[in-house]
Amino acid sequence: MQDCQNGRGDQVICKQEDSCKELEAHELILVDVNRHLVEAEARATKTKEERDDLATMNANLVVDRTWMRNFGVINIVNTILDAPENTDTVADVVARAREARCKAGYTGCLAQVNVVSVKKFTDEWGALRGVDTEATLSAATEAYDGLIVPALAQIEECLGADDYVDCLRTLFEPKGNVEGEGGAGA
Repeated sequence: MQDCQNGRGDQVICKQEDSCKELEAHELILVDVNRHLVEAEARATKTKEERDDLATMNANLVVDRTWMRNFGVINIVNTILDAPENTDTVADVVARAREARCKAGYTGCLAQVNVVSVKKFTDEWGALRGVDTEATLSAATEAYDGLIVPALAQIEECLGADDYVDCLRTLFEPKGNVEGEGGAGA
C-alpha cells in the first residue's frame, strides 16, 4: 500500500487506487471461478452424455442377451440338428451301431449256446453273416466326424461380425411354425 498520509486529496486518490486494485483482483477471481464453472459444466454434460450412452448400450446388451437365451441358442441348435446332412449321418451311425450290436449279441449268444449244446450252431442263417459291422460302424463314425453342415459357415460368419447378435437374429429369428412343421424341439 502506498503512503497516503500527505494530505486529504492524496488519501482519496490512494483509496481509489486500492479499491481499483481490489476490484481488479475480485474480477480476476470471478473470471477464474467462471472459467472453472464452465469447465465443470462441460465435464458434467460430457459425463451425462457418456452415462446415457452406457445406459443405451446396457439396454441393447440386455435385449441381445434375452434374445439369445429365449430364441437364439435354441434356433441355432435346431438348425444344426435338423440339417439334412446331420440327420442322415446320425441315422447312418445309429443303424450301423445297431447292426454291430446285434451281430455281437448274436455271436455271443451262439458261443454260449454252443458250449452247452451237442449240436453246433453257426451264423449261416444270420442276416449279418460275412458283414464286417465294426468296419461299417467305423466308416459311419468317420463320416460323422468329417461332417460339414452349411449352417455352421453362416453361424461362424455371424460370430465374426461386430454386431453378431443382429446377424444371428436375421438368420435364426423364429418365423413361426407353419402347421405340420417343427424342429428337433417340436
